[in-house]
Amino acid sequence: SSSVDPGSVDPGSVDPHPGAPVASRPEIYYCRSPNMEDFTCWWHPVDNLTSGQQATYILTYSKDMEPELECPDYTSGGLHSCYFDKSHTSIWMYYCMTVTAMTPHRNYTSQQHCLDVAEIVEPEAPVNLTFSLRDAGGDEAGHSVLLSWTYPAPEVLRYGWITLLYELQYRRIGEADNWQVKHHLREPHVELLGLRPDDYVVRVRCRSHNSRLWSKWSAALLVSIPNSLAAGKVLVLVLVVGVGAVALLVIAFGVIPQSRRIKDYFLPPIPKPRIIGIDPLLLKVMHPGKSSYSALSARFDPVPSFFCLSPEGEL
Repeated sequence: SSSVDPGSVDPGSVDPHPGAPVASRPEIYYCRSPNMEDFTCWWHPVDNLTSGQQATYILTYSKDMEPELECPDYTSGGLHSCYFDKSHTSIWMYYCMTVTAMTPHRNYTSQQHCLDVAEIVEPEAPVNLTFSLRDAGGDEAGHSVLLSWTYPAPEVLRYGWITLLYELQYRRIGEADNWQVKHHLREPHVELLGLRPDDYVVRVRCRSHNSRLWSKWSAALLVSIPNSLAAGKVLVLVLVVGVGAVALLVIAFGVIPQSRRIKDYFLPPIPKPRIIGIDPLLLKVMHPGKSSYSALSARFDPVPSFFCLSPEGEL
């Protein structure tokens, strides 16, 4: 048999029969309600049982001053558990319970464990954590990020059984223990302001406003905030290329086919010098043997001759 310090053993757990192994009492260590409609309690079994020795467990409970009852379901919550469905769950009433381990030699009863269902609500972890960038002021002023998530059992919130409070934590990738915290969020979304370009890890959890038990953390979300300067250069390049392509298309399909008309509008042709009464075609067809004077004189009417007389009457 195992040697045990008598001062460290509760008198109720000592086996009065000589030669019987000393066993600890079972212990109710955890009770949880996900929605304040039902709940489950788990216990640690007795230890130091001899090889082949079996223990049978019975959980008994009472509500306020009502008669004592036995656990309604030993299987739904798994090994060493008791599940209370909706018909066995009452809100704003105290449950007091004990677990008894029954062995062939003696029984071992746990300490009494009392609870209010509203105080053991531990909700499910939030899901669908997402983000969207809202560029507020650039790299110097920081960026704005809108984070949102959902609760996996929205009908619980819709019926009003519980009211959730959220806590969101975020940190840079390289700062493992430097979590920034947003406390007491009543809505499933929050906007983070002034974030510098970097990679961040974000997670969220929740609890009922009547309970101190937090849910597990949601799946971590990676938030990458790009450098706005690099993004701005890409945007400028895209704009320049786009404007250049449009300009080339306008020139190719609009200006070139109308180039002659545009030239005639802005640079009208200069008229050739022309003497009234002279036919340009006649100048082109003149025979080489004729003089220019004779050809031109034929186009004009005869000019009357004038004579000058001297005082003596001579021509």
